[in-house]
Amino acid sequence: MFRKFKFEEDLYGRLQDIPMSTRFKLDRIGIKLTPKCWNRFSKEEKHVLCHLSVRSQGEVECYKEYLLFLLGRLKEKAEWVDPEISKQEKSQWENLSRIPENVYLKVLTLKGLITAVEWIRLDDLERYALFRLSSDKYSGPQFARALEEFLGIRTAKTAEAS
Repeated sequence: MFRKFKFEEDLYGRLQDIPMSTRFKLDRIGIKLTPKCWNRFSKEEKHVLCHLSVRSQGEVECYKEYLLFLLGRLKEKAEWVDPEISKQEKSQWENLSRIPENVYLKVLTLKGLITAVEWIRLDDLERYALFRLSSDKYSGPQFARALEEFLGIRTAKTAEAS
């Protein structure tokens, strides 16, 4: 399944960047991909990586094997995610009873507010996206646009873009 978000719709045509739903899959299988490596794949290979499901353990294994095959063909080494870091991060965005500090603070810096009830209403992929986009690595407007898309929360940033 390939879930496309409105906040990143500009990248779906050429797939030069890794979509958030595909990043979720990569984290699920425990492999990091650099943008440089991603862009060495053909458009068709990128589409397969975007569309393959990782719901069951069998699908996770299939996805991992396909990605390792592609990397091997390109003579690229797989860069594995540290399982402890992955587990720690996952425990933050999967926790329905507590909004991750990064997310909460990022919303506040945008002059917005997110409540516990709103956090609970989000699905796993939406919570994952907000968690990832709240890191310093993502300084663009995607976080504010995702917040508006998922929860209807307009911030100073999304108001400026309108």
